[in-house]
Amino acid sequence: MAASNADAQVGSLGITDPEDPFFVHSCNSPSFKYKYPQAKPTPEGEDDTVWNRIYTAADSRMYNKHHKSANESRKYRESGETRTLALRMLVENKEKHYKAVAAALAGGHVHLPKAVQKAKSPAVRPETVGIKKERSEEFYDLAPGAVPMSISEKIKSEGRKRKAPSDTPSSQQGTPAPTTTQKLSSPAPKSGSPAPTKMEKPPIPKKKGTAAPVKKPAPKRPKSEAEKAAEKSGTPSSSVRQSPVGSPESNDGGEYCLCRGPDDHRMMVFCDGGCEDWYHCSCVNVDEDDAKELLDRYICPKCTTNDLKTTWKRICRYINCDNGCRKGARVNQNSKYCSEEHLNMFFEWCYTKLRGDDVPSMGGALNRQEVADLLTSISTAEELHDLGKKPRLAIEEGAKAEGPIGLRYILPEDKLLIEEIQQKKRVLEAQIEGYKNQKKLLKMINERAKIASQHPSLDVKAICGYDDRLAMNEAEFNAWRESEEGQKAFETEVLGPRTEDTKGIGAHILYPGQAVPGITKVADALDNICLKPPKKCKHQNWREIHNQDFIAMQLILTEQLNRLTENEKEIIDDAETREATKDYYADNITIQLF
Repeated sequence: MAASNADAQVGSLGITDPEDPFFVHSCNSPSFKYKYPQAKPTPEGEDDTVWNRIYTAADSRMYNKHHKSANESRKYRESGETRTLALRMLVENKEKHYKAVAAALAGGHVHLPKAVQKAKSPAVRPETVGIKKERSEEFYDLAPGAVPMSISEKIKSEGRKRKAPSDTPSSQQGTPAPTTTQKLSSPAPKSGSPAPTKMEKPPIPKKKGTAAPVKKPAPKRPKSEAEKAAEKSGTPSSSVRQSPVGSPESNDGGEYCLCRGPDDHRMMVFCDGGCEDWYHCSCVNVDEDDAKELLDRYICPKCTTNDLKTTWKRICRYINCDNGCRKGARVNQNSKYCSEEHLNMFFEWCYTKLRGDDVPSMGGALNRQEVADLLTSISTAEELHDLGKKPRLAIEEGAKAEGPIGLRYILPEDKLLIEEIQQKKRVLEAQIEGYKNQKKLLKMINERAKIASQHPSLDVKAICGYDDRLAMNEAEFNAWRESEEGQKAFETEVLGPRTEDTKGIGAHILYPGQAVPGITKVADALDNICLKPPKKCKHQNWREIHNQDFIAMQLILTEQLNRLTENEKEIIDDAETREATKDYYADNITIQLF
Protein backbone atom coordinates (compact mmCIF):
# COMPACT_ATOMS: atom_id res chain seq x y z
CA MET A 1 0.00 0.00 0.00
CA ALA A 2 2.91 2.29 0.79
CA ALA A 3 4.42 1.61 -2.61
CA SER A 4 1.17 2.47 -4.39
CA ASN A 5 0.83 5.74 -2.45
CA ALA A 6 4.39 6.66 -3.34
CA ASP A 7 3.67 5.86 -6.98
CA ALA A 8 0.76 8.25 -6.89
CA GLN A 9 2.96 11.00 -5.47
CA VAL A 10 5.46 10.79 -8.31
CA GLY A 11 3.03 11.31 -11.17
CA SER A 12 3.40 13.22 -14.42
CA LEU A 13 4.35 16.87 -14.36
CA GLY A 14 3.00 17.60 -17.83
CA ILE A 15 6.39 17.68 -19.52
CA THR A 16 6.13 18.35 -23.25
CA ASP A 17 9.76 19.01 -24.16
CA PRO A 18 11.29 15.84 -25.68
CA GLU A 19 14.75 17.03 -24.60
CA ASP A 20 13.74 17.12 -20.93
CA PRO A 21 15.39 14.27 -19.02
CA PHE A 22 12.03 13.32 -17.47
CA PHE A 23 10.06 13.39 -20.73
CA VAL A 24 7.87 10.25 -21.02
CA HIS A 25 8.74 8.38 -24.21
CA SER A 26 6.97 5.21 -23.07
CA CYS A 27 5.25 4.14 -19.86
CA ASN A 28 4.72 0.43 -19.10
CA SER A 29 5.40 -0.53 -22.68
CA PRO A 30 4.84 -4.31 -23.20
CA SER A 31 8.06 -4.54 -25.22
CA PHE A 32 10.26 -2.80 -22.61
CA LYS A 33 12.69 -5.09 -20.79
CA TYR A 34 13.43 -4.24 -17.15
CA LYS A 35 16.76 -5.13 -15.58
CA TYR A 36 14.95 -6.56 -12.56
CA PRO A 37 11.38 -7.99 -12.73
CA GLN A 38 10.55 -6.29 -9.41
CA ALA A 39 10.88 -2.86 -11.08
CA LYS A 40 7.69 -3.51 -13.02
CA PRO A 41 5.33 -1.64 -13.31
CA THR A 42 6.68 1.83 -14.04
CA PRO A 43 4.94 4.52 -11.92
CA GLU A 44 2.23 6.40 -13.78
CA GLY A 45 3.55 9.38 -15.73
CA GLU A 46 7.20 8.22 -15.71
CA ASP A 47 9.43 7.05 -18.54
CA ASP A 48 10.33 3.33 -18.62
CA THR A 49 14.02 3.95 -19.29
CA VAL A 50 14.39 6.60 -16.58
CA TRP A 51 12.56 4.45 -14.04
CA ASN A 52 14.64 1.37 -14.91
CA ARG A 53 17.87 3.29 -14.30
CA ILE A 54 16.62 4.79 -11.03
CA TYR A 55 15.54 1.34 -9.79
CA THR A 56 18.90 -0.17 -10.78
CA ALA A 57 20.75 2.58 -8.90
CA ALA A 58 18.58 1.99 -5.82
CA ASP A 59 19.34 -1.73 -5.97
CA SER A 60 23.05 -0.94 -6.21
CA ARG A 61 22.80 1.15 -3.04
CA MET A 62 21.13 -1.75 -1.24
CA TYR A 63 23.83 -4.09 -2.56
CA ASN A 64 26.70 -1.91 -1.29
CA LYS A 65 24.96 -1.09 1.98
CA HIS A 66 24.65 -4.76 2.93
CA HIS A 67 28.28 -5.77 2.35
CA LYS A 68 27.80 -6.51 -1.36
CA SER A 69 25.55 -9.48 -0.73
CA ALA A 70 23.49 -10.50 -3.76
CA ASN A 71 21.11 -12.50 -1.57
CA GLU A 72 20.39 -9.51 0.65
CA SER A 73 19.90 -7.29 -2.40
CA ARG A 74 17.41 -9.79 -3.85
CA LYS A 75 15.56 -9.94 -0.52
CA TYR A 76 15.03 -6.15 -0.46
CA ARG A 77 13.87 -6.17 -4.10
CA GLU A 78 11.21 -8.77 -3.31
CA SER A 79 10.08 -7.03 -0.10
CA GLY A 80 9.52 -3.72 -1.91
CA GLU A 81 12.09 -1.67 0.04
CA THR A 82 14.19 -1.15 -3.09
CA ARG A 83 11.15 0.22 -4.93
CA THR A 84 10.41 2.62 -2.08
CA LEU A 85 14.00 3.87 -2.17
CA ALA A 86 13.85 4.26 -5.96
CA LEU A 87 10.67 6.37 -5.72
CA ARG A 88 12.27 8.61 -3.11
CA MET A 89 15.38 9.03 -5.29
CA LEU A 90 13.20 9.91 -8.28
CA VAL A 91 11.32 12.62 -6.35
CA GLU A 92 14.53 14.09 -4.94
CA ASN A 93 16.22 14.26 -8.33
CA LYS A 94 13.18 15.88 -9.93
CA GLU A 95 13.08 18.53 -7.24
CA LYS A 96 16.79 19.32 -7.51
CA HIS A 97 16.68 19.37 -11.31
CA TYR A 98 13.77 21.78 -11.60
CA LYS A 99 15.09 24.00 -8.82
CA ALA A 100 18.27 24.33 -10.83
CA VAL A 101 16.23 25.10 -13.97
CA ALA A 102 14.22 27.77 -12.13
CA ALA A 103 17.35 29.38 -10.71
CA ALA A 104 18.97 29.48 -14.15
CA LEU A 105 15.93 31.10 -15.77
CA ALA A 106 15.72 33.67 -12.98
CA GLY A 107 19.23 34.90 -13.79
CA GLY A 108 21.12 33.03 -11.12
CA HIS A 109 24.69 31.78 -11.42
CA VAL A 110 23.71 28.11 -11.80
CA HIS A 111 24.46 26.69 -15.24
CA LEU A 112 21.46 25.80 -17.30
CA PRO A 113 20.92 22.10 -17.93
CA LYS A 114 21.28 21.04 -21.54
CA ALA A 115 17.56 20.57 -21.86
CA VAL A 116 16.89 24.33 -21.41
CA GLN A 117 20.03 25.86 -22.90
CA LYS A 118 19.63 28.11 -25.91
CA ALA A 119 20.86 26.88 -29.21
CA LYS A 120 24.38 27.97 -30.08
CA SER A 121 25.80 28.68 -33.46
CA PRO A 122 27.23 25.55 -34.96
CA ALA A 123 30.97 25.30 -34.49
CA VAL A 124 33.25 23.38 -36.78
CA ARG A 125 34.68 20.49 -34.80
CA PRO A 126 37.96 18.99 -35.91
CA GLU A 127 37.89 15.35 -37.04
CA THR A 128 39.82 13.25 -34.57
CA VAL A 129 40.91 9.76 -35.58
CA GLY A 130 40.79 6.99 -33.01
CA ILE A 131 38.42 8.60 -30.48
CA LYS A 132 34.76 7.73 -30.35
CA LYS A 133 32.87 10.42 -28.46
CA GLU A 134 30.10 8.98 -26.36
CA ARG A 135 27.09 10.96 -25.23
CA SER A 136 26.21 10.16 -21.67
CA GLU A 137 22.70 8.75 -21.42
CA GLU A 138 22.33 9.40 -17.70
CA PHE A 139 19.97 12.21 -16.75
CA TYR A 140 22.10 12.73 -13.64
CA ASP A 141 24.69 14.40 -15.87
CA LEU A 142 21.94 16.74 -17.10
CA ALA A 143 20.79 17.75 -13.61
CA PRO A 144 23.33 19.87 -11.73
CA GLY A 145 21.57 19.39 -8.40
CA ALA A 146 21.17 15.62 -8.72
CA VAL A 147 22.63 13.20 -6.20
CA PRO A 148 25.84 11.74 -7.68
CA MET A 149 26.00 7.97 -8.07
CA SER A 150 28.87 5.77 -6.95
CA ILE A 151 31.01 3.83 -9.42
CA SER A 152 29.18 0.55 -8.78
CA GLU A 153 25.78 2.28 -9.23
CA LYS A 154 26.88 3.69 -12.58
CA ILE A 155 28.17 0.30 -13.69
CA LYS A 156 24.96 -1.50 -12.79
CA SER A 157 22.72 1.21 -14.29
CA GLU A 158 24.65 1.43 -17.57
CA GLY A 159 24.83 -2.32 -18.11
CA ARG A 160 27.39 -4.11 -20.21
CA LYS A 161 29.10 -1.94 -22.81
CA ARG A 162 30.09 -3.58 -26.05
CA LYS A 163 33.59 -2.61 -27.05
CA ALA A 164 35.05 -2.13 -30.47
CA PRO A 165 37.13 -4.99 -31.92
CA SER A 166 40.83 -4.69 -31.31
CA ASP A 167 43.59 -5.04 -33.88
CA THR A 168 46.20 -5.72 -31.23
CA PRO A 169 47.04 -9.30 -30.33
CA SER A 170 45.56 -10.66 -27.11
CA SER A 171 48.03 -11.30 -24.33
CA GLN A 172 46.09 -14.35 -23.11
CA GLN A 173 44.81 -17.27 -25.16
CA GLY A 174 41.19 -18.39 -24.93
CA THR A 175 38.45 -16.21 -23.53
CA PRO A 176 39.94 -13.17 -21.75
CA ALA A 177 39.21 -12.32 -18.17
CA PRO A 178 37.24 -9.16 -17.36
CA THR A 179 39.35 -6.55 -19.11
CA THR A 180 40.76 -3.26 -17.88
CA THR A 181 39.41 -0.39 -19.93
CA GLN A 182 39.19 3.32 -19.45
CA LYS A 183 36.28 5.24 -20.91
CA LEU A 184 37.34 8.25 -22.94
CA SER A 185 35.29 11.36 -23.28
CA SER A 186 36.20 14.71 -24.80
CA PRO A 187 34.46 17.92 -23.75
CA ALA A 188 32.72 19.90 -26.43
CA PRO A 189 34.89 22.78 -27.67
CA LYS A 190 33.78 26.13 -26.39
CA SER A 191 32.87 28.84 -28.84
CA GLY A 192 35.82 31.04 -29.63
CA SER A 193 38.42 28.60 -28.38
CA PRO A 194 41.02 27.35 -30.83
CA ALA A 195 40.73 23.80 -32.11
CA PRO A 196 43.13 21.32 -30.57
CA THR A 197 46.23 20.91 -32.65
CA LYS A 198 47.26 17.39 -31.66
CA MET A 199 45.76 14.67 -29.54
CA GLU A 200 47.37 11.55 -28.24
CA LYS A 201 46.04 8.33 -29.68
CA PRO A 202 44.19 6.49 -26.89
CA PRO A 203 44.60 2.75 -26.33
CA ILE A 204 42.08 0.76 -28.35
CA PRO A 205 39.82 -1.22 -25.99
CA LYS A 206 39.69 -4.99 -26.33
CA LYS A 207 36.53 -6.77 -27.22
CA LYS A 208 35.59 -9.35 -24.63
CA GLY A 209 35.34 -12.92 -25.92
CA THR A 210 36.77 -12.22 -29.40
CA ALA A 211 40.21 -13.25 -30.57
CA ALA A 212 41.94 -10.39 -32.37
CA PRO A 213 43.94 -10.94 -35.57
CA VAL A 214 47.60 -11.41 -34.76
CA LYS A 215 49.98 -9.06 -36.52
CA LYS A 216 53.06 -9.81 -34.45
CA PRO A 217 53.94 -12.34 -31.78
CA ALA A 218 52.48 -11.34 -28.42
CA PRO A 219 54.79 -11.28 -25.43
CA LYS A 220 54.37 -14.24 -23.10
CA ARG A 221 52.70 -13.37 -19.85
CA PRO A 222 54.09 -14.70 -16.56
CA LYS A 223 52.31 -17.80 -15.29
CA SER A 224 50.04 -17.43 -12.32
CA GLU A 225 50.36 -19.41 -9.13
CA ALA A 226 47.32 -21.52 -10.07
CA GLU A 227 48.85 -22.52 -13.42
CA LYS A 228 52.19 -23.32 -11.76
CA ALA A 229 50.35 -25.53 -9.28
CA ALA A 230 48.46 -27.20 -12.15
CA GLU A 231 51.72 -28.00 -13.95
CA LYS A 232 53.23 -29.29 -10.74
CA SER A 233 50.28 -31.64 -10.14
CA GLY A 234 50.25 -32.82 -13.75
CA THR A 235 46.58 -31.97 -14.30
CA PRO A 236 45.63 -29.17 -16.69
CA SER A 237 43.52 -26.43 -15.21
CA SER A 238 41.41 -24.36 -17.58
CA SER A 239 39.03 -22.78 -15.10
CA VAL A 240 41.33 -21.19 -12.52
CA ARG A 241 42.16 -17.69 -13.67
CA GLN A 242 42.81 -14.63 -11.56
CA SER A 243 40.57 -11.63 -11.93
CA PRO A 244 42.61 -8.43 -12.43
CA VAL A 245 43.18 -6.72 -9.12
CA GLY A 246 45.07 -3.79 -7.73
CA SER A 247 43.80 -1.09 -10.07
CA PRO A 248 40.56 0.84 -9.59
CA GLU A 249 40.31 1.06 -13.37
CA SER A 250 39.80 -2.72 -13.67
CA ASN A 251 36.02 -2.16 -13.39
CA ASP A 252 35.16 -2.57 -17.08
CA GLY A 253 31.42 -1.99 -16.66
CA GLY A 254 30.59 -5.59 -17.55
CA GLU A 255 28.10 -7.87 -15.84
CA TYR A 256 29.34 -11.26 -14.66
CA CYS A 257 28.41 -14.14 -12.41
CA LEU A 258 25.02 -15.17 -11.04
CA CYS A 259 24.75 -11.83 -9.24
CA ARG A 260 25.26 -9.96 -12.55
CA GLY A 261 27.68 -7.69 -10.73
CA PRO A 262 30.91 -6.10 -11.99
CA ASP A 263 34.49 -7.28 -11.71
CA ASP A 264 35.06 -6.03 -8.14
CA HIS A 265 38.51 -7.59 -7.59
CA ARG A 266 37.17 -10.83 -6.08
CA MET A 267 38.56 -14.08 -7.45
CA MET A 268 36.55 -15.47 -10.35
CA VAL A 269 36.38 -18.81 -12.17
CA PHE A 270 35.71 -19.31 -15.86
CA CYS A 271 32.97 -21.68 -17.08
CA ASP A 272 34.18 -24.29 -19.56
CA GLY A 273 30.65 -25.47 -20.31
CA GLY A 274 29.90 -23.18 -23.25
CA CYS A 275 28.49 -19.95 -21.77
CA GLU A 276 32.03 -18.50 -21.45
CA ASP A 277 31.10 -16.40 -18.44
CA TRP A 278 33.03 -15.58 -15.26
CA TYR A 279 31.74 -16.30 -11.75
CA HIS A 280 32.78 -14.98 -8.34
CA CYS A 281 34.01 -17.85 -6.16
CA SER A 282 31.96 -16.56 -3.24
CA CYS A 283 28.75 -16.63 -5.33
CA VAL A 284 29.15 -20.25 -6.49
CA ASN A 285 30.40 -21.64 -3.15
CA VAL A 286 33.94 -22.36 -4.34
CA ASP A 287 36.77 -21.81 -1.88
CA GLU A 288 39.41 -19.49 -3.35
CA ASP A 289 42.33 -21.61 -2.12
CA ASP A 290 40.70 -24.77 -3.55
CA ALA A 291 40.09 -22.95 -6.83
CA LYS A 292 43.81 -22.21 -7.10
CA GLU A 293 45.05 -25.66 -6.11
CA LEU A 294 42.34 -28.24 -6.81
CA LEU A 295 39.87 -26.97 -9.44
CA ASP A 296 40.35 -28.81 -12.71
CA ARG A 297 37.35 -27.66 -14.76
CA TYR A 298 34.45 -25.48 -13.63
CA ILE A 299 30.96 -25.88 -15.12
CA CYS A 300 28.40 -23.30 -14.01
CA PRO A 301 24.89 -24.36 -12.86
CA LYS A 302 23.36 -23.29 -16.20
CA CYS A 303 25.71 -25.52 -18.23
CA THR A 304 25.79 -28.51 -15.84
CA THR A 305 24.34 -31.73 -17.28
CA ASN A 306 24.61 -35.43 -16.43
CA ASP A 307 27.69 -35.73 -18.63
CA LEU A 308 29.19 -32.26 -18.05
CA LYS A 309 30.07 -31.42 -14.46
CA THR A 310 32.71 -29.58 -12.44
CA THR A 311 35.81 -31.74 -11.96
CA TRP A 312 38.48 -31.53 -9.26
CA LYS A 313 42.03 -32.77 -9.02
CA ARG A 314 42.92 -35.58 -6.67
CA ILE A 315 43.77 -34.10 -3.28
CA CYS A 316 46.94 -34.93 -1.39
CA ARG A 317 46.49 -37.88 0.95
CA TYR A 318 48.01 -35.88 3.80
CA ILE A 319 44.59 -34.17 4.11
CA ASN A 320 43.59 -36.93 6.58
CA CYS A 321 46.35 -36.02 9.04
CA ASP A 322 46.48 -33.48 11.85
CA ASN A 323 47.56 -30.51 9.71
CA GLY A 324 45.84 -31.42 6.46
CA CYS A 325 47.19 -30.42 3.06
CA ARG A 326 44.75 -29.15 0.44
CA LYS A 327 46.95 -29.37 -2.63
CA GLY A 328 46.69 -31.51 -5.72
CA ALA A 329 48.46 -34.87 -5.81
CA ARG A 330 51.17 -35.62 -8.38
CA VAL A 331 48.96 -37.82 -10.52
CA ASN A 332 51.37 -37.69 -13.46
CA GLN A 333 53.94 -39.45 -11.25
CA ASN A 334 51.41 -42.06 -10.06
CA SER A 335 51.49 -40.60 -6.56
CA LYS A 336 48.82 -39.83 -3.99
CA TYR A 337 50.86 -37.02 -2.44
CA CYS A 338 51.76 -33.51 -3.50
CA SER A 339 55.43 -34.00 -2.54
CA GLU A 340 57.90 -36.51 -1.14
CA GLU A 341 57.88 -34.58 2.11
CA HIS A 342 54.18 -35.19 2.68
CA LEU A 343 54.57 -38.84 1.70
CA ASN A 344 57.07 -39.35 4.52
CA MET A 345 55.06 -37.21 6.93
CA PHE A 346 51.93 -39.31 6.26
CA PHE A 347 53.61 -42.57 7.25
CA GLU A 348 55.22 -40.90 10.24
CA TRP A 349 51.77 -39.79 11.32
CA CYS A 350 50.45 -43.36 10.86
CA TYR A 351 53.36 -44.66 12.94
CA THR A 352 52.35 -42.46 15.88
CA LYS A 353 48.84 -43.97 15.86
CA LEU A 354 50.07 -47.57 16.37
CA ARG A 355 50.63 -49.27 19.70
CA GLY A 356 54.23 -48.94 20.87
CA ASP A 357 54.29 -51.95 23.24
CA ASP A 358 55.31 -55.51 22.34
CA VAL A 359 52.13 -57.21 23.59
CA PRO A 360 50.61 -59.41 20.83
CA SER A 361 47.35 -58.16 19.37
CA MET A 362 45.31 -61.34 20.13
CA GLY A 363 42.62 -60.17 17.70
CA GLY A 364 42.83 -56.52 18.76
CA ALA A 365 44.78 -53.52 17.44
CA LEU A 366 48.17 -54.38 15.90
CA ASN A 367 51.39 -53.02 17.37
CA ARG A 368 54.13 -51.35 15.35
CA GLN A 369 56.20 -54.50 14.88
CA GLU A 370 53.23 -56.49 13.59
CA VAL A 371 52.37 -53.77 11.08
CA ALA A 372 55.99 -53.65 9.92
CA ASP A 373 56.00 -57.44 9.41
CA LEU A 374 52.81 -57.21 7.33
CA LEU A 375 54.19 -54.43 5.13
CA THR A 376 57.43 -56.32 4.46
CA SER A 377 55.50 -59.47 3.51
CA ILE A 378 53.71 -57.80 0.57
CA SER A 379 55.09 -56.41 -2.65
CA THR A 380 52.15 -54.78 -4.48
CA ALA A 381 49.30 -52.42 -3.66
CA GLU A 382 46.77 -55.14 -4.55
CA GLU A 383 48.18 -57.41 -1.83
CA LEU A 384 47.95 -54.53 0.64
CA HIS A 385 44.29 -53.98 -0.23
CA ASP A 386 43.53 -57.69 0.20
CA LEU A 387 44.76 -57.70 3.79
CA GLY A 388 41.87 -58.36 6.17
CA LYS A 389 39.53 -59.68 3.46
CA LYS A 390 38.15 -63.19 3.33
CA PRO A 391 40.12 -65.53 1.05
CA ARG A 392 38.39 -66.35 -2.22
CA LEU A 393 38.63 -69.24 -4.64
CA ALA A 394 40.04 -68.49 -8.05
CA ILE A 395 37.66 -68.95 -10.98
CA GLU A 396 39.12 -71.07 -13.73
CA GLU A 397 39.53 -69.46 -17.12
CA GLY A 398 36.69 -70.24 -19.51
CA ALA A 399 34.52 -71.73 -16.76
CA LYS A 400 30.85 -70.75 -16.93
CA ALA A 401 29.49 -69.19 -13.75
CA GLU A 402 26.47 -71.23 -12.58
CA GLY A 403 25.54 -69.40 -9.42
CA PRO A 404 27.91 -68.61 -6.52
CA ILE A 405 31.06 -70.73 -6.44
CA GLY A 406 30.43 -71.58 -2.78
CA LEU A 407 27.39 -73.72 -3.73
CA ARG A 408 29.79 -76.43 -4.91
CA TYR A 409 31.26 -76.84 -1.41
CA ILE A 410 28.24 -76.60 0.93
CA LEU A 411 27.80 -79.29 3.56
CA PRO A 412 24.65 -81.47 3.79
CA GLU A 413 23.38 -79.55 6.83
CA ASP A 414 23.98 -76.29 4.94
CA LYS A 415 21.93 -77.60 2.05
CA LEU A 416 18.97 -78.31 4.38
CA LEU A 417 19.23 -74.79 5.81
CA ILE A 418 19.22 -73.26 2.33
CA GLU A 419 16.14 -75.27 1.30
CA GLU A 420 14.31 -74.16 4.45
CA ILE A 421 15.22 -70.53 3.79
CA GLN A 422 14.03 -70.74 0.18
CA GLN A 423 10.70 -72.22 1.31
CA LYS A 424 10.19 -69.29 3.73
CA LYS A 425 11.10 -66.86 0.97
CA ARG A 426 8.42 -68.32 -1.32
CA VAL A 427 5.79 -67.88 1.38
CA LEU A 428 6.81 -64.28 1.99
CA GLU A 429 6.82 -63.48 -1.74
CA ALA A 430 3.27 -64.89 -2.04
CA GLN A 431 2.11 -62.75 0.90
CA ILE A 432 3.68 -59.60 -0.60
CA GLU A 433 1.94 -60.32 -3.91
CA GLY A 434 -1.37 -60.80 -2.04
CA TYR A 435 -1.11 -57.38 -0.38
CA LYS A 436 -0.33 -55.81 -3.75
CA ASN A 437 -3.53 -57.35 -5.15
CA GLN A 438 -5.54 -56.15 -2.13
CA LYS A 439 -4.28 -52.64 -2.80
CA LYS A 440 -5.55 -52.97 -6.39
CA LEU A 441 -8.92 -54.10 -4.98
CA LEU A 442 -8.98 -50.99 -2.77
CA LYS A 443 -8.50 -48.82 -5.84
CA MET A 444 -11.34 -50.58 -7.70
CA ILE A 445 -13.69 -50.23 -4.69
CA ASN A 446 -12.92 -46.52 -4.48
CA GLU A 447 -13.71 -46.03 -8.19
CA ARG A 448 -16.96 -48.00 -7.83
CA ALA A 449 -17.97 -45.86 -4.83
CA LYS A 450 -17.46 -42.65 -6.85
CA ILE A 451 -19.76 -43.96 -9.59
CA ALA A 452 -22.35 -45.15 -7.06
CA SER A 453 -22.47 -41.72 -5.37
CA GLN A 454 -23.89 -40.25 -8.60
CA HIS A 455 -26.71 -42.82 -8.92
CA PRO A 456 -30.11 -41.11 -9.43
CA SER A 457 -31.90 -43.26 -6.83
CA LEU A 458 -29.83 -41.87 -3.96
CA ASP A 459 -31.26 -39.04 -1.85
CA VAL A 460 -28.03 -38.13 -0.02
CA LYS A 461 -25.20 -35.85 -1.19
CA ALA A 462 -22.38 -38.22 -0.24
CA ILE A 463 -22.13 -41.88 0.71
CA CYS A 464 -19.61 -43.90 2.72
CA GLY A 465 -18.81 -46.29 -0.18
CA TYR A 466 -17.31 -49.10 1.95
CA ASP A 467 -17.32 -52.63 0.47
CA ASP A 468 -17.06 -55.63 2.81
CA ARG A 469 -14.67 -57.38 0.41
CA LEU A 470 -11.96 -55.28 2.11
CA ALA A 471 -12.61 -57.18 5.36
CA MET A 472 -11.53 -60.56 3.95
CA ASN A 473 -8.47 -62.18 5.49
CA GLU A 474 -5.62 -63.68 3.48
CA ALA A 475 -7.24 -67.09 2.89
CA GLU A 476 -10.65 -65.58 2.06
CA PHE A 477 -9.11 -63.09 -0.33
CA ASN A 478 -7.17 -65.83 -2.14
CA ALA A 479 -10.41 -67.84 -2.50
CA TRP A 480 -12.25 -64.79 -3.86
CA ARG A 481 -9.30 -63.98 -6.16
CA GLU A 482 -9.55 -67.45 -7.74
CA SER A 483 -13.31 -67.18 -8.30
CA GLU A 484 -14.84 -66.07 -11.59
CA GLU A 485 -15.88 -62.75 -10.03
CA GLY A 486 -12.37 -61.99 -8.83
CA GLN A 487 -10.64 -63.05 -12.06
CA LYS A 488 -12.94 -60.86 -14.12
CA ALA A 489 -12.38 -57.88 -11.82
CA PHE A 490 -8.58 -58.11 -12.07
CA GLU A 491 -8.66 -58.64 -15.84
CA THR A 492 -10.90 -55.63 -16.56
CA GLU A 493 -9.86 -53.56 -13.49
CA VAL A 494 -13.57 -52.85 -12.95
CA LEU A 495 -15.30 -54.24 -9.86
CA GLY A 496 -18.88 -55.49 -10.10
CA PRO A 497 -21.49 -56.58 -7.52
CA ARG A 498 -21.17 -59.73 -5.43
CA THR A 499 -22.37 -62.90 -7.14
CA GLU A 500 -24.14 -65.89 -5.58
CA ASP A 501 -20.93 -67.94 -5.72
CA THR A 502 -18.93 -65.48 -3.60
CA LYS A 503 -21.52 -64.14 -1.15
CA GLY A 504 -20.55 -66.81 1.36
CA ILE A 505 -16.86 -65.77 1.33
CA GLY A 506 -16.20 -63.59 4.34
CA ALA A 507 -19.85 -63.69 5.47
CA HIS A 508 -20.62 -63.44 9.20
CA ILE A 509 -21.65 -66.68 10.94
CA LEU A 510 -24.80 -66.13 13.01
CA TYR A 511 -24.86 -67.42 16.58
CA PRO A 512 -27.76 -69.64 17.66
CA GLY A 513 -30.95 -67.67 18.01
CA GLN A 514 -29.72 -64.58 16.14
CA ALA A 515 -32.25 -63.08 13.75
CA VAL A 516 -31.33 -63.08 10.09
CA PRO A 517 -31.02 -59.44 8.92
CA GLY A 518 -33.30 -58.38 6.15
CA ILE A 519 -31.91 -57.81 2.69
CA THR A 520 -32.94 -54.65 0.84
CA LYS A 521 -33.11 -54.95 -2.93
CA VAL A 522 -30.99 -52.27 -4.64
CA ALA A 523 -29.54 -51.69 -8.10
CA ASP A 524 -26.46 -53.65 -9.13
CA ALA A 525 -24.38 -50.47 -9.12
CA LEU A 526 -25.21 -50.02 -5.39
CA ASP A 527 -24.97 -53.67 -4.34
CA ASN A 528 -22.60 -54.48 -1.44
CA ILE A 529 -21.82 -50.76 -0.87
CA CYS A 530 -22.44 -48.82 2.35
CA LEU A 531 -24.90 -46.07 1.32
CA LYS A 532 -24.97 -44.14 4.61
CA PRO A 533 -23.59 -40.58 4.84
CA PRO A 534 -19.92 -40.54 5.90
CA LYS A 535 -20.61 -38.79 9.22
CA LYS A 536 -23.31 -41.31 10.22
CA CYS A 537 -21.35 -44.41 9.28
CA LYS A 538 -18.99 -46.60 11.35
CA HIS A 539 -16.48 -46.97 8.48
CA GLN A 540 -14.58 -43.78 9.23
CA ASN A 541 -11.46 -43.15 7.05
CA TRP A 542 -11.60 -46.65 5.60
CA ARG A 543 -9.61 -45.65 2.52
CA GLU A 544 -6.63 -44.27 4.47
CA ILE A 545 -6.63 -47.06 7.05
CA HIS A 546 -6.60 -49.92 4.54
CA ASN A 547 -4.09 -48.19 2.26
CA GLN A 548 -1.61 -47.60 5.12
CA ASP A 549 -2.12 -51.17 6.34
CA PHE A 550 -1.27 -52.66 2.93
CA ILE A 551 1.83 -50.47 2.58
CA ALA A 552 3.09 -51.25 6.10
CA MET A 553 2.64 -55.01 5.67
CA GLN A 554 4.57 -54.95 2.38
CA LEU A 555 7.47 -53.14 4.07
CA ILE A 556 7.56 -55.59 6.99
CA LEU A 557 7.45 -58.66 4.75
CA THR A 558 10.08 -57.20 2.39
CA GLU A 559 12.43 -56.64 5.33
CA GLN A 560 11.97 -60.26 6.42
CA LEU A 561 12.62 -61.44 2.86
CA ASN A 562 15.87 -59.44 2.67
CA ARG A 563 17.03 -60.87 6.00
CA LEU A 564 16.50 -64.43 4.73
CA THR A 565 18.40 -63.61 1.54
CA GLU A 566 21.36 -62.33 3.58
CA ASN A 567 21.37 -65.52 5.67
CA GLU A 568 21.47 -67.60 2.50
CA LYS A 569 24.40 -65.59 1.15
CA GLU A 570 26.32 -65.98 4.42
CA ILE A 571 25.99 -69.78 4.31
CA ILE A 572 27.29 -69.92 0.73
CA ASP A 573 30.07 -67.40 1.52
CA ASP A 574 31.22 -69.42 4.54
CA ALA A 575 31.40 -72.55 2.37
CA GLU A 576 33.72 -70.79 -0.09
CA THR A 577 35.92 -69.44 2.72
CA ARG A 578 36.14 -72.89 4.29
CA GLU A 579 37.29 -74.42 1.02
CA ALA A 580 39.80 -71.62 0.34
CA THR A 581 41.48 -72.00 3.77
CA LYS A 582 41.47 -75.77 4.15
CA ASP A 583 45.17 -76.05 3.18
CA TYR A 584 46.11 -73.41 5.75
CA TYR A 585 44.34 -75.18 8.59
CA ALA A 586 45.75 -78.53 7.46
CA ASP A 587 49.31 -77.25 8.10
CA ASN A 588 48.53 -75.23 11.26
CA ILE A 589 47.31 -76.38 14.63
CA THR A 590 44.71 -74.36 16.48
CA ILE A 591 44.95 -74.50 20.27
CA GLN A 592 41.94 -73.50 22.30
CA LEU A 593 43.18 -71.50 25.30
CA PHE A 594 39.86 -71.07 27.09
